[in-house]
This record gives sequence, C-alpha cells and structure tokens, in this order.
Amino acid sequence: MPKKDYYEILGVSRDAKEKDIKKAYRRLAKQYHPDTYKGDKKEAEEKFKEISEAYEVLVDNDKRAKYDQIGHRVVDEAFGPEGFDWTHFTHYRDVEDIFGSAIYDSFFRSASSPGFTSRGGIFDVLFGTGEGIQKPVRGVDVRLVLNITLEDAAMGAEKTIEVPMARICKACGGSGTRSGKPSGCAYCEGTGQIRNVQTRGNTRVITAAVCPQCKGTGRATYDLCDTCGGTSSVQKRTKILLKIKNGVDSGYEIKIPKAGKPAESANGGEPGDLYVALNVLPHPVFERRGDDLYMRTPISFVQAALGGEITVTTIEGKQVQVKIPAETQTDTKFRLHGLGMPRLDGGGRGDLYVRVIVRTPGNLTARQTELLREALVGA
Repeated sequence: MPKKDYYEILGVSRDAKEKDIKKAYRRLAKQYHPDTYKGDKKEAEEKFKEISEAYEVLVDNDKRAKYDQIGHRVVDEAFGPEGFDWTHFTHYRDVEDIFGSAIYDSFFRSASSPGFTSRGGIFDVLFGTGEGIQKPVRGVDVRLVLNITLEDAAMGAEKTIEVPMARICKACGGSGTRSGKPSGCAYCEGTGQIRNVQTRGNTRVITAAVCPQCKGTGRATYDLCDTCGGTSSVQKRTKILLKIKNGVDSGYEIKIPKAGKPAESANGGEPGDLYVALNVLPHPVFERRGDDLYMRTPISFVQAALGGEITVTTIEGKQVQVKIPAETQTDTKFRLHGLGMPRLDGGGRGDLYVRVIVRTPGNLTARQTELLREALVGA
C-alpha cells in the first residue's frame, strides 16, 4: 500500500515555510496525543507516529529537499529499510515546547505514550532509564557489490560469497558473562550509557555517552566473558550461496536476512541484513540496452555485394544463421527476435540486433585489382 504524502498528512502546501510546518504539527500533536485523545488510543498512537514521521522529514531542510526530489524513497536513506520508528525522532524537544515539561516527562515515560515498551517510553528507547539493560537495538545493515558476467545475468547463476556473521558465543552461551548470569554495571546501572541533564533557563539539554566502564555492554566488567567481551556473540566468516535470477541487471539487490553487522546495544538484538548489489561487467561482444542486446560482426566485401549467410553466437552460446541480402551496406542492422536478454521474473525475452561491418579487401594482387576495376568502375 503506497504511503500517504507527508504534506497531506500535516495538511500543509508543498511550499509551506518551516513555521507553518511547526504550527501544523503543534495542532495535530495536541489533537492526537494518546493521553488526551478521547477516541481509540491505538488509533491515536498510530496517527501520532504518522504525523511525527512526516514532521521529522519536512522540518529538516536536507530530508525535505530529498523527499521533494525522490518521494518516499528518502525513507530508506533516512530511517533504513524497516522504516520510521521512535528512535529516529530527533525533535522530541518540540514535544516539550508543545505540552510543557511535566507532560513531556509523562509523554516519554507513560505506558500510554507512543513507542512505549515494557522498559519504558520513547525517552527510554533513546537514552535508557537506569532500570536494567536498555532495549535491544537492531544491528546495522551491510551492503556489498558482487561483479557478475553478462552470461550470469542471462542464464542465472549460483555464487558463493564469504561474509562475517554474528554467532552466539559458545563460551558463555550468549550470556556475555563468565558466570552465565547477567550482572549489571554499577557505574551506569546496567544501561550501557551515561546521561547528563543540564537546565539552561527553560531548556533542558540532555547528552548521552557510552559508559566508559562497561564500554556500552551494560554488564559488570569483572564478569565479562573472555571470548566475546560481554557482547554475547562472536563473528565467524560464513559462506553464503547466492542464487542469481536470469534477467538481472546492475543495481539489482539480493537480501540475506540477519547477515549484516551484529547489534551493538547493551542487550544485544538481531543482526542487520546483508544486501548484495549486483554489477554486470561489460562484455567484449554484446552491449546491453534494457532487455535487448547489440553486437557487431564483420562480413566480407563479397558477402555484402552478392549476399549469403553468416553464423553468429548468442549470449547463451547458441549458433544461429543470419541471411545477408545482396547489396547490403555497412552498419546495416538485423533483428533476431527473442534472442536478447530474458526479462526478469518471466515475460519473454528481448531481441538481438546484429550490425554488420563490411570489410574492404586488402593486399590485392594486380589481377584482382584489374578484375574489380572492370567489374565496378562505371557500374
């Protein structure tokens, strides 16, 4: 289902100024805040998240410019393939401006707030609460490029790649500790982060940094597993078999779930995904244009003048005959229907275009020169 236009969500025009966007968000935030909404709370949460996603993009000049150019594809760049969630919301201070400091705390910590989990609200997701190890955060996606030949793209192929993948540490059974039981870091109270709150007039500035004691693991350093260092996982190079469809082109991506970087949060989390982008290498004979292939082949002066047949080899190695009519000129193209690239996921094939280049005879003997002159001069 296509996503709704961000401008439409906030009810502003495409040339709206920043102050108009903030005004629209303020009005809608008050209307759909789950703590004040009189209707269905679930509906309010979804609507509040929707308007916050639109606000996150449109109030940011860079994100907005990209959105105006490429539309919702900006979501993958800004928020990743999983889309927007509350960890991407960077304007939470605007919420405090709208609701005030007291309601702001409720908003970020209340069980009825958007993004609330058993560990707390949005604020807890961003900074941790000091009440145990923070919420697991998914690992980062990894993208790599794999070169393939045009033959691979035409006929499909299987390729084996080797990538580092996170595996549960066998030494500690995934606990991250020598004892096998989690022990919270006393310095950061198990959050993996040190949070500093400063009040400057009516503004509170919150900064967060990785705990220097536990290095962000949230676990007591004296009990960390010697093998994994408390991360609960180790990286091992793993061979992955890729099945490449016929008809693919450069830029086509193959997704391998959970083969990306391991999570770096204090409480682990799923690894990211691996995306393998295919790059089809140039071919010495064929030039690809969409699903069609183009090739050049030489023919003799005699074949061009008198006609005949030539044999060409397709991308799949099949030999086919091409009839050359008499008086064929150089650069003449012949279309071989259905002998080009297969269309991705079915739907037939493109065509093969053969362009003939007439070779002028060289190193002629005197007799050959005389015969040509007699045959052609004045013709």
